Amino acid sequence: LEISSTNMKEEDWSENWKQYFKPLNVGEKILILPEWETLDKPTDRTVFTVNPGMSFGTGAHHTTQLCIKAMENYLKNGMQVLDLGCGSGILSIISLLLGASFATAVDIDENAVKIAIENAEKNNIDISKYRTMSGNVTCDKELLDKISDRKYDVVLANIVADVIIGIKDIVPHFLKEDGIYITSGIIEERLEDVKEAYKNAELELIKEEHQGGWASLVYKK
Repeated sequence: LEISSTNMKEEDWSENWKQYFKPLNVGEKILILPEWETLDKPTDRTVFTVNPGMSFGTGAHHTTQLCIKAMENYLKNGMQVLDLGCGSGILSIISLLLGASFATAVDIDENAVKIAIENAEKNNIDISKYRTMSGNVTCDKELLDKISDRKYDVVLANIVADVIIGIKDIVPHFLKEDGIYITSGIIEERLEDVKEAYKNAELELIKEEHQGGWASLVYKK
């Protein structure tokens, strides 16, 4: 191998990315606003203010947008929501802004849980309606027991195909009868693998959407 080296200008990469993250309309109802930006004019959209920090979830990714659009269609006032793989808390917090009465947000990364709480506070969320937990739902029984203290109207999982397949038998346990499961993070090449895995789950596929090479699935218990 031939090795070469180059000197690069010293920059604060942890901050420079922010210049590319601008206010973003998603679906029919949501406007995602980076906390360091201001709106040029009033909006009739629901504004979600976010600083994703080191967690996934700016709203710019196709899978996040697919989930938000599905939430607009299926989420009703007073519903209880479970967000598996919450990242920055974007989906669970938006669910509360759209009228959910309670949300549980779970992530394997403790830092993500911390950031989700910070973003909830940025959006004036009543913390008594929002709880966060850290751990692996596929193998942590104590965590599963904590999450399962109630049944949910909507379960969200914007993760990756392999993890979505791995939780196929867990998700129905969390849902109320006729509850809705919205999942994305599925690259189109893996879509059939996910759909095949869920054929034997206690769930009925009711909607499939695509955007930018990614897919979302909506199931009903």
